[in-house]
Amino acid sequence: MPAGQICSTEGCSNAAAFTTRTKPTWCDDCLTTMLGELNMDPVTTFPGKDKRWRTRCRACRGECDYRLDYLLELQTRDEPSCRRCYWIRRTLMSDRLSGTVHQVTKEQVAVHLDVHDYVAVEELFDLPSGGWPIITRCKHCGVQSAERMGDIGWRRCVCSRNSKPRASLVGRTRGAKKLFVESQSAALDWWDHDRNDASVLATISEQSKTQCQWKCGTCGYSFTSSVVFMAVKPGCPQCSRKGSEEWDAERQRLKVTSVADVPELLVAWNDEADPHDVMVFSHQPPKFRCKNGHQPRLTPIAFHRSGCQFCRRTEESVPERATLAEASPEVASQWHPTLNGRWTPEKLGPGSKRMAHWLADCCGYEWAEPVGSRNKYKRQRCPQCRTILDSLGYVDPGLAAEWAPDNPVTPWHVRPYGQTNFVPRWICSVNPSHRWEASVIARSSGADCPECKQIGKSRVELQHLEAAKKLFAVVKSGALVRSDAFRTRKRWSVDILVEHEGTLVAIEYDGAYWHRPAAKIDVDRRKSLDLIAAGYRVLRLREDDLPSLGIESQDYLELQVYSAAPRPGDTITRIAHWLTPEPR
Repeated sequence: MPAGQICSTEGCSNAAAFTTRTKPTWCDDCLTTMLGELNMDPVTTFPGKDKRWRTRCRACRGECDYRLDYLLELQTRDEPSCRRCYWIRRTLMSDRLSGTVHQVTKEQVAVHLDVHDYVAVEELFDLPSGGWPIITRCKHCGVQSAERMGDIGWRRCVCSRNSKPRASLVGRTRGAKKLFVESQSAALDWWDHDRNDASVLATISEQSKTQCQWKCGTCGYSFTSSVVFMAVKPGCPQCSRKGSEEWDAERQRLKVTSVADVPELLVAWNDEADPHDVMVFSHQPPKFRCKNGHQPRLTPIAFHRSGCQFCRRTEESVPERATLAEASPEVASQWHPTLNGRWTPEKLGPGSKRMAHWLADCCGYEWAEPVGSRNKYKRQRCPQCRTILDSLGYVDPGLAAEWAPDNPVTPWHVRPYGQTNFVPRWICSVNPSHRWEASVIARSSGADCPECKQIGKSRVELQHLEAAKKLFAVVKSGALVRSDAFRTRKRWSVDILVEHEGTLVAIEYDGAYWHRPAAKIDVDRRKSLDLIAAGYRVLRLREDDLPSLGIESQDYLELQVYSAAPRPGDTITRIAHWLTPEPR
């Protein structure tokens, strides 16, 4: 970030309270002045751009926490800046228009706050209306905000939110883009190689709006269009215009053509009306009878162009819907074994509205909740322990085993790539005397024990690396690989990465000392499964008496090596034979 940045207020030369690359920044004095313009005063010093700033309203004296971006947005609104003042005005107006007021006693307020993990900041009183706001504080993160009773009922504090991953469990690596040339889109056949530079095709993203040159394979017409538009549905402007003109002419003809003049429609006609009196473009849906005995009722032009919709449904390949067990195995694992009758996760979909009973494996807590609600809103694994779905403990148990027990929460409360309000502490599973601090994101991205990392590669592993370089043309050491198919981590570091006849081969050397702990065994297994899913062939050199990982796949092989008498040349030769298919 820019160093020594000054305030963006004209004429002010004070040092900025935070740094930024493209947006304005201000000093502490100017930020306080901006708060005064919003009729608020600071309670605490400015904590930073991305943290919540506690302020006090000059009108109602309520103290709430706001982000700076929200305060800046309030400058453009014609409404009270204080959220309590805003909701009071809205509630008075709403009650006056509706003519009905539902009072809430302070006892009801206290119970409602406690159930949803809030405490009252100020002394409670009987609310004149259900929409009257209360200054609350979250029991877990301490954020103060003005909340209405209805808001508290359905919306938990931001610290309890656990949004779903997008494409996969871990999502796409930040900054990574899907290249158009790797997309297998039909638009690749339309790419005009003569009019486009070769470097553009090699680097352009599938979602790029860059205008490129295309050529129709049907009529040979050359035209300009964006990549993102063509990637969705490639089409030729000239062919499209020609098709539209032909359809306009056909439509005009069918407007004056009766059903009786179209043999296909006349054969299927099954209505009481005279087909000579019904035009093909009639808006009234008569009844037809198809060759399979279905009797659809639809307009003549729809039946003429698309046929029977019931036949289409049976002919089209409709993909089977995933069951709860397939779509969300973590939720399915908490299915109560005795209270759900004949229903099982294999019989219900993940979005089912059926009320089901669940059993938490962490504490034995039992509760009832609709199936479709388990993976929405709070997305909790256990409501009593407040653990979450897709947590570090579930996604990457090998890494979670190194989570220090003195951290404020367990690995079942944080996401593999989520942010925490503290720096987690870790204990090395290889040498428990190694303790250090690192963010969850850094650990999930491949950062390992800093003391063990300094040791580097073992002598035997280096010998296998040199042997691989003699036999294979392309060999890399410690390569970082990424793939959307990875389910545990966003990227993995491969000990020896070999490219052999277009196939990527990951060779992992598992030293007996470093890979014996149970946490490391789990990491090794998940790493191998991720690489296989991404299309790699995986070979593990298991040192001495390390147990097998038990992976069954034609793309996976384990070889036993001995640290006391390594034979790297023979081992790499065996790998080459494994990679070479036997002649038939």
